[in-house]
Amino acid sequence: MTYSRSMADLHTLHGMTIAINAGDFTEVLDFYTRVFGRGPDTTPMDDFLEWQICDGTWLQISTGHERPGANNARIRFEVEDIQQALARMVEARVPMGESVTVPQVVVFSNFSDNWGNALGFYQFLSPRQFVSDDERRMQEADAKLRRLRREALDRGEDPDLITLEEPAAPDAEAAGEPSEPGVAPTMEPGGSTAASAVQHPAQPSPATPPHR
Repeated sequence: MTYSRSMADLHTLHGMTIAINAGDFTEVLDFYTRVFGRGPDTTPMDDFLEWQICDGTWLQISTGHERPGANNARIRFEVEDIQQALARMVEARVPMGESVTVPQVVVFSNFSDNWGNALGFYQFLSPRQFVSDDERRMQEADAKLRRLRREALDRGEDPDLITLEEPAAPDAEAAGEPSEPGVAPTMEPGGSTAASAVQHPAQPSPATPPHR
């Protein structure tokens, strides 16, 4: 079989994703934050996490699946024009799945090779929205709080009593003063300012109204 230059041109592909299914969102978030050493780089949907492995290559994890089995991985290739990509496959008589559009995010279509490997094409409808620095700090604080609460639970303590104090605002840090009365940021190794964990005494909770 011979291929035209356009089909053999490497620039017809612009990236790749590896998509897998997993279970509980928080458990998946904690596990893969440990794997990558950071929180997700994008979160395009409430139940969807993405980490950039290297330039143009992403791990996508769809969470909330009750029975995420092995062998559920799918590799998708980013293309500039998905209709042209689909036309190439149709011409080769490859059965294609229905195109799925996530409005203002992406359109994709799945297919398999002759040996049953799950593949697909995708085209972005708008640029990826990367996690901001503020969102990254929130991710790190949430991960730290979950870790401290797990440790408290292992010690037989009430994890709900563990909270994190807010770090000082940048202007207040420069002046060496906390941003709010009673809130003193702690310094981690390397000189970075981080929220400190405090354990509050138990407070009576308000009565919960019955369900109707």
